[in-house]
Amino acid sequence: MSLSAREPLQLHAGPVSMTFDADNAFLRFVRIGEHEVLRGINAPVRDQFWGTVKPAVSNLRLVSGSGKFTLTFDATCNERDIEFFWKGKITGDAEGLVVFTFDGEARSTFRKNRIGFCVLHGPSAAGKPWVIEDVDGTKTPGRFPAFISPHQPAKNIREIAHELAPGIWAHVRCEGDIWEMEDQRNWTDASFKTYPTPLELPYPVRIAKGTKISHQVQISLKGDVAKLVPQGRKPEKHLTLTLAEGLEAVHPLPPIGLQLSSQANTLGPVEVQRLQALNLGHLHVTVTPSEDDLTEVLNRATKQANAVGVQLHVGLHLGKDPGGELDRLVTAAKSTRPPVSVWLVLATDKKTFQLARKKLGTLGTDALIGVGENTFFTALNRNRPGGDAQVVSFGLNPQCHATDNLSMVESLEIQGDTVRSARQFIGDRPLVISPITLKVQKERQAPLPGQLPSSVDARQPSLFVAGWTLGSIKYLSEAGVQGLTYYETVGWKGLMASSVLASEKVAPLPQVFAKKPGEAFAVYHVLRDIGEFAGGQVSEVSTTDTLSVVALALMKEGRNRLLVANLTDRPQAVNIRGLKPGNIVLSRLDSDDVVAAEVDVEELEVPLRAHGIVRIDQDK
Repeated sequence: MSLSAREPLQLHAGPVSMTFDADNAFLRFVRIGEHEVLRGINAPVRDQFWGTVKPAVSNLRLVSGSGKFTLTFDATCNERDIEFFWKGKITGDAEGLVVFTFDGEARSTFRKNRIGFCVLHGPSAAGKPWVIEDVDGTKTPGRFPAFISPHQPAKNIREIAHELAPGIWAHVRCEGDIWEMEDQRNWTDASFKTYPTPLELPYPVRIAKGTKISHQVQISLKGDVAKLVPQGRKPEKHLTLTLAEGLEAVHPLPPIGLQLSSQANTLGPVEVQRLQALNLGHLHVTVTPSEDDLTEVLNRATKQANAVGVQLHVGLHLGKDPGGELDRLVTAAKSTRPPVSVWLVLATDKKTFQLARKKLGTLGTDALIGVGENTFFTALNRNRPGGDAQVVSFGLNPQCHATDNLSMVESLEIQGDTVRSARQFIGDRPLVISPITLKVQKERQAPLPGQLPSSVDARQPSLFVAGWTLGSIKYLSEAGVQGLTYYETVGWKGLMASSVLASEKVAPLPQVFAKKPGEAFAVYHVLRDIGEFAGGQVSEVSTTDTLSVVALALMKEGRNRLLVANLTDRPQAVNIRGLKPGNIVLSRLDSDDVVAAEVDVEELEVPLRAHGIVRIDQDK
C-alpha cells in the first residue's frame, strides 16, 4: 500500500506497538502494553556545526497483517552543500522482532559530524538494570544512570539489553559501526542516546560524493512477554488532570525574568507598561568586557530595569585578561550604578571565579556572586562549581537534537530532572535557570537569503510556545528553583513586537511574528496570568498523558488559578479532578469566551482547542 498522508502510522509486531512519524523519518514509542522498550529510533544527518538536516520522506509503502508488517520509504536530506539520500526499511514479525535498516549515499561532497541511526531509550529506563555487549562479545552488567550522567555511560557497544519487568528483557543490537551512549537528559532530551562513531574520533569528517553508509538496528525480546500484554480490551482512557493535596506538593513560585532584547536597544512606553504588568523578578543582560562598551551596556540595562521596576542579573563572559576586564567592569559599574542583584561568572574556572568575587565585592552591594553556564545543563554537569559560589545557574533549550513539536514537548518533564540532578552537587544553594530559550543562541553560520537566524524560532509568537512555556514553568517550579529567565523582552525572540525597531534601523520582524509594532505574542498573556501570582505558590498537578496536556496550579492570598494547555494540534477534552467546591470563572487565551460556573462534582470536563489554553480562577 502506497501512502501519501502524513498522519503518524500505527504499527504492530506481535505484542509490540510503535508509531512511525513520516514527517521526521522517526520510529517512535516502541512499547509492549504500558512498558516502554524504546522512545524511538531516528537517523539524523548532522552537519559540521551539529545542525540537523530535516529529511523529506517519499515513496512510503506499507504491507501489514497478522501481527507483522514491512514499511519502506526514501529520505532525502538537502541543505546548503549537503545532499544525502537514504532508503529506510522497517520490518516486524509476530514474535515481536523489529528490524530497522538504513542504506544511504552522499550525492554531494560535504563535511559532517554524524550520519546514521540514533537509538533512544526513554527516561523510564533510568536506574534499570542493563547488560552491555561490546564489539568483542564481552557482556558487562550495570544500570542506566538514575541522575544525569555528565559523560558517556557506556562505550564500544554492540548490544544493549535492559530489564522491562522482572525476568523480561529487551535486546537492542546495533550494526554498521562502533556505538556509544550519552545521557541526552543533559540537553533536556527525553532519552539515553546510543549513536554510531565515537566522539573520541576527529570530526567534522569530509564525506565524498558517492560515499555509502549502512546501519541496522534489531529489537528482540526475551522472557515471558505475554505477562506484559494487556488482556482483553480495556476501556479508552480519559485524559485527566489531578490537583495534588498536602503541603509536600506545594512549592514557591520562583521569580521570573526576561533577557534584554538583542534587537531593540530601548523600550517604548507600551512595552514598559506591558512589562510592568508581568510583575517580573529581574531583567538579565550578558556582557563580554573584552568586547563590549561596558558603560553603554550597563547604562542601557539600568535604564530598562529602572523603567520596569526590577533588578538586574548580569552574566559575565571573561576572556584572556580577566583581571583587567573585571577592573574595567567595576569602574563602569561604579559610574552607572546598575541595580544588580546577581552576578553570574559564566564558563569559568575556580581561580578566575575567586578573582571575580574579590573584585566585584569592592562594589559594596548585597548582590550575590555565582557561576553559570548559559546554554545547557551539560556544561554545568561537567564543570561542577566549588562551594564558594553563592548562586548557581544554567541555561536550557529544547532543540539541540530535534526541532519538531513532539520532541520539544518531551523535553518538558526532563527540565525537572536537570534540577534534581544539579541538587546532587550544588546542595541547597540558590539555583537560577537562565536563560531558557527556544533555540541555541550561538549562531555558527549566517542565514541564507529569506531565512531567519538559527537562534530564532518562527513559532515564538504561537500558542504552542505559550503552552510549552507554561509547562516549563510548571516542571521547573515543582522541582524547586529560585529563579527563571525566559526569552527576551521584545523582538523576534521576545514577548512582543518592538515599536522602536524602525527608528533604530533594525530589520523588522517577519510577518509571521506580528501584524503591527508592539503587538503581544501569546506567551506574553501566559506570563501575565502567572505574574499576577508573583510571590505565591505552585501546587503539583499530575496528568494521565504528559505529552498531550500540561497544567500549572497557582495559589496566593486565598486566590487559586489553574492554567491548562493543550500541547497537541488537535482538539481534546480533559477531566480535572481536585478542584474545591465553589464558584469558578473559566476563560480561554485564544478567544474572548468567559464562563462562570459552580463546581460541585468530583470532575470538571473542559474542552480544549488545538494548542488552546484555558484559565480557571477560583476564590476561597
